[in-house]
Amino acid sequence: MGKVIAREFIWLIVALIASLPLGVVFLWFFGYTREVVNLSEGENNYIFWMYLIGYFASFLGIYIMRFIAMSIKTLSKPEEVPVED
Repeated sequence: MGKVIAREFIWLIVALIASLPLGVVFLWFFGYTREVVNLSEGENNYIFWMYLIGYFASFLGIYIMRFIAMSIKTLSKPEEVPVED
């Protein structure tokens, strides 16, 4: 049981770290790049909330992909046939 918890904790940390740059990619997708410098206070708040949405969407996406991969791995294992004596 401890091994399962440790593995999930590692995946949590990896997903949290990997979501940081993916949040920036989310902003880039909507056109908010470094060249956009002269922004009002309202636009800065908007960009911050957009980054948070991108961050959490990336985090959830990483976990969903992980569960899909785990499901495919589980379903593709050959079934163990009981041996009769």
